[in-house]
Amino acid sequence: MLLATGTDAPELDEGDLAQPMPGRTALEATEHIAVEHASVRSVWFQNSIRGAAGLALAVYVAQRTGLQHGFWVVLGTLSVLRSNALGTGWSVLSALAGTAAGIIVGALLVIGIGTHEAVLWGVLPVAVLIAAYAPRAISFAAGQAAFTVVLFVLFNIIQPVGWRVGLVRVEDVAIGFAISLGVGLLFWPRGAGALLRDDLATAYGRSADYVVATAQALIESGDTDDAGRAGRAADAAVHRLDDAFRQYLTERSATEWNVEDVAALVGGASRVRRAAQSLTALGHMVDTTRLASCGENLKRELRAVHSWYVTLGYALANDRPVPPPHIRDAAGSNRLLACVRDAARHRDEKTVNAALILLWASQHLDNLWRLEAHLGERGNRVRLSSTKL
Repeated sequence: MLLATGTDAPELDEGDLAQPMPGRTALEATEHIAVEHASVRSVWFQNSIRGAAGLALAVYVAQRTGLQHGFWVVLGTLSVLRSNALGTGWSVLSALAGTAAGIIVGALLVIGIGTHEAVLWGVLPVAVLIAAYAPRAISFAAGQAAFTVVLFVLFNIIQPVGWRVGLVRVEDVAIGFAISLGVGLLFWPRGAGALLRDDLATAYGRSADYVVATAQALIESGDTDDAGRAGRAADAAVHRLDDAFRQYLTERSATEWNVEDVAALVGGASRVRRAAQSLTALGHMVDTTRLASCGENLKRELRAVHSWYVTLGYALANDRPVPPPHIRDAAGSNRLLACVRDAARHRDEKTVNAALILLWASQHLDNLWRLEAHLGERGNRVRLSSTKL
């Protein structure tokens, strides 16, 4: 067995550890995801509630007002509903501008074509093609304009009414936009940015707990059930953090900060969790309880690592300065080296392997200490760039 040192210590990724479970069904996987996101702090949960509320309100308004084409109210609501009030307000303006431009283009097109149904059928595929690609290739407003033109052509094929169909669309869609803006203001108006700090704190805290649980199980043959529970909690926290970050990137406000700094903090939580997963794998390689007295020398450093990462999460969540890296337990590290050196002198294979595993575990803690300076710099930079994510 070769000993890796420093930052070369093996860090096993999730894919190296997660083997397919026999009999694991799609229903079980769905249940696992549902449990992870069954929280008001989940972006998925918030988006589901926001979308359901917007859709229900749009249907109610359309039914109560007796609008001629009530489905446009629903369509307008969903087309501009974003994860925060700022994003929704901006998309409302873009959609209104695009709809107005589409009405002008569509009216001119219908006036020019007249009631020639064959020509309208020929124009329809081209209009649909442009409407499908315009939002991504040009802009959201361009997509709204192209979609309005499609509606002009389609409705004049079904029932020729000329340019007057545009007036109906403006009325119905404007109501839908107003509903979207109201829902955006009512439900979590700050969007994913409000969750990102809390999710960072939770992810670092749960991942640090996972490191402690796996290290204790490795050192003193602790309860693996505790480590398993800590691992599931860390997985759920990191997954929610990833979802919140992806949502945050889609929001317009994300460009106001250095996304690289935020991404580094998000990735840091995953690195802490992977360190715990690697410690779990090391614990499965060999029984280290025969050197439990040597492993005791890791506990002080382990507590220091845990305390720093929990403090990092608190600082990010509460807009506080991130502390400098903790002072390493050099004396404990020296005692560990001396202890495993003495144990290895007996040249018993199992004892030597256990000694190497403990040294590897020590290197993982060393890697987490090295990571602290990098994350502290990123965290303080984000804090100085803005008071809120």
